[in-house]
Amino acid sequence: MIKLQKYERFYVNEGFFILKKGRVLVKDILPNGKVVTNETALKEGEIIGNFFDLFTTENPWTLDIGIEIEALEPTILEEFSFSIEEIKQNIVFEKMISQLIKRSTVKFLYQLYDKKGYLLAILKLYSDIDGKIPKKDIRYENFNISKSQFYHLFSKLKAEGFIEENTEYIILDLDKIDNFLEEDLY
Repeated sequence: MIKLQKYERFYVNEGFFILKKGRVLVKDILPNGKVVTNETALKEGEIIGNFFDLFTTENPWTLDIGIEIEALEPTILEEFSFSIEEIKQNIVFEKMISQLIKRSTVKFLYQLYDKKGYLLAILKLYSDIDGKIPKKDIRYENFNISKSQFYHLFSKLKAEGFIEENTEYIILDLDKIDNFLEEDLY
């Protein structure tokens, strides 16, 4: 059990906690130092933890995110454990969690990178293991940027050798993209 006084902070290194009493704000600390505060306070019965850690081996976009909890009133947290194997045995539950992680990852990518890095990261997310994306799957509307920004950046990425095109596919230079994203992150 962890007891926090009003405005006291607790950093979650690992594990999951259920909020037994009180209300807290949860802040995600991204690898580049940016802090994303959840829009609403969590209250009794809610769970806190780094859900990205659930599928570290299957998810190529596992983010090293720090979790900071700030108590808004006297609070009690209780750590609990569960088996990831039990979750994986329920295919529907596993897919739901995996989809939520993917959606959250996309939102964090916008905070982690500039527009070029964001576009490269999203393209990589769309690609298969060989870095191929069917051209029909890529539309500017899927990137939360304007049409002109998308096509300008896309042309720039082609000119810089990050991507190539043929009649059916967009082909990513995954090594070059990984190097750029790693450098752009910090």
